[in-house]
Formats: sequence, C-alpha cells, structure tokens
Amino acid sequence: MVDTTLSAAQTQEALKWLDHYLGDIGQPLHNEALALGGNSITVTCNGASNNLHAVWDTSIITQLLSLNYGNSVNTWANSLISRIQTGDFSGSVAHNWISCSSTTQTLRRSIEDDIAQLMSRTITPLACPLVWSQEANAYCCSYVFGFNTGDDLCTSSGAYYQGAVPIIEEQIAKQGYRLAAWLNVLFDGSTLLP
Repeated sequence: MVDTTLSAAQTQEALKWLDHYLGDIGQPLHNEALALGGNSITVTCNGASNNLHAVWDTSIITQLLSLNYGNSVNTWANSLISRIQTGDFSGSVAHNWISCSSTTQTLRRSIEDDIAQLMSRTITPLACPLVWSQEANAYCCSYVFGFNTGDDLCTSSGAYYQGAVPIIEEQIAKQGYRLAAWLNVLFDGSTLLP
C-alpha cells in the first residue's frame, strides 16, 4: 500500500509525519483548545513555574524516567512493550486499542479501512485518529484539569503525579501499538498484532 514511486527521502518524511501525528493525538492536551491546550495555564512542577501542557509533554515523563527507569527511554519503552505482550496491557486490552469504533457512532471502522480510504486519495476524515483523539481528550475533563491551584504537579508522592503517570504510560503504550498497526498495514496489508 506504500507508494513505491516516492523517493526514499519522501517516504522517510511521510513516516516521520505519521509517527509524530499518531504519537501526538494520544496526549490529552494536544486535542484541547482550552487555554491553548494548557499552554496558558501556569502550574508548579518540581518547585518551578511551568505551563500545564509542558508538564504533560515532558516534566512528568522526565520525573517518571528518573524515578523508575534510570533515566533511560529504552528501558521505559521495553517495559511498555513487556506490559503490552504479557502484562496489564496484554490480550484484548491491547487489541481494543486498534479498534476504531466510536461510542457515539454506529459505524465501525478498522485501520485497514482508513488506510485503504487514504490510499484511494479520498478526502474524508479518517475514523481511527478521530476516535483516538476524542478518547485522549476525554482525560482533560476527567483528570488533566483537576488539580488544585498551588499544588506541585510533579511531586512524585503527590496525588496528581500518581494519577497522571498511569494515564501517560497507557497513552504512550497505546499510540506505540497503534503506530505499529498502521505501519504493518501500510507495508504488509494487515495489522499483524495479537
């Protein structure tokens, strides 16, 4: 399904865009307009002033990597992979992550359907990214904006940090799994995932 007429540089650019896009839609504040996606909300993180968007993009993850993974992104990624394969994200949990059905629509789509539509050059919204974006955005109301002004959001023993970490880890795992599924469909015609 990959356009073989593209140069290696064009294919690489397209893959970078896909990687960035599918990764970003899993971060709740990337799908939020309130206060410019949290960029205009000043919060405290590790005793310093920061904006809420940066705290979710970087600061909590940096703290998590330092405390739990020896500052190693590779160790963290391997932990998430293990949790997808045999841990708390395994089985039907991970399989449901590549579902494109919406709770508000009766239409059921698959990644394969979306990619086939995309490759046909039909300009209509893709179901999967829209559903996944809505799912991530729901965390804004249920958790992200639910902090107390003045609290340090990055204190590892604090309630906000402790609640944010599982959301962030699951969203990162989901988007990695979803990216793998998209790439498998593009290059092999099927998700090829359990």
